[in-house]
Amino acid sequence: MKTKNYLFYACLVFTGVLNAQEDQTAKATKMGEGKFMSYVINYDNGNYTYAGINKEVWSLTVRPFHEKGNQIGTKEFETSRETMYYPDEDVFPVTYINGLPTAHKAMAGYEYINYSNDTRMVILDEWVYFLEKYKDKDNYVIKTVLKKGEKTGLKAMKAAMGAAKEMEAAKHKETLQKYLDEGFKKQAELLLTPEGKQKSDLAKAKNKAGEDRWTLVVDSINGGYWNSAEGKRVKAMNDKKSGQAKITLVNDLSVDLLLCHGQGVSTRLKPGEKREFNCSGDKVKKGKPRANNTTQFDATDVVLLTGDGSGCGNTVKASSVNK
Repeated sequence: MKTKNYLFYACLVFTGVLNAQEDQTAKATKMGEGKFMSYVINYDNGNYTYAGINKEVWSLTVRPFHEKGNQIGTKEFETSRETMYYPDEDVFPVTYINGLPTAHKAMAGYEYINYSNDTRMVILDEWVYFLEKYKDKDNYVIKTVLKKGEKTGLKAMKAAMGAAKEMEAAKHKETLQKYLDEGFKKQAELLLTPEGKQKSDLAKAKNKAGEDRWTLVVDSINGGYWNSAEGKRVKAMNDKKSGQAKITLVNDLSVDLLLCHGQGVSTRLKPGEKREFNCSGDKVKKGKPRANNTTQFDATDVVLLTGDGSGCGNTVKASSVNK
């Protein structure tokens, strides 16, 4: 039996004003850890259909999140797959957003969460929903549905047989939509208060500081690599490969095409003919007849191929560059 482990973070509730309606932190805490069954749900053109229960069992494990500096205290639900979800807001979270925590020893304690906003998770009492293609509270697809508990043997077979009926009775889309409507309304109201705005701005500022610091570290590491002996060797190899790459010019015109390239080389391409040039280095100009000479042409100002390393491997039609 395969076990999927997922990790998500839930910020602690600090104010009593949120007690009127449960946010995701409260629901996650109430749900707790344990084994979860994965129900079969299918989506097609706006409609959901249900079947049995998947064989794989999911596991959610709760442990304290490591705190650094002024970070807000958190709890995390961790699994071995190291998939993580973070609250969409520090003030009354309504959904969890899939995110990858990025850190490096050179970041000196800074953390940066790289969010995937179109993948989210919502906990509603006994059900856990994973959403994909999330654009806003009204536009998303329910990808996975979990329910706490694990059954084996005859109990598992009986649960699977009644899963479709159970899922229909749960009215997942309607129930989830109602929670999102009410939750985001509550969140918006709290964000308008001075305390809510301050907490939200502080959390965003911390993540932005971590992002800026991470970008600086990555740029520094990259710069160090390309300046190293290994980096210079790889760069030289890449430049050599780029120089060896070809770009093809095809004469799709109804007349001969006169070319000037390289060190005074003249080439005549008849209609339908083609020729390969070096992607990097071979600058090709349109030529014009030279007086009393049928094999050598004079270059014009019309550039057909730049030879700057762009378009490697491409085929260029003369009609698209001829002027």
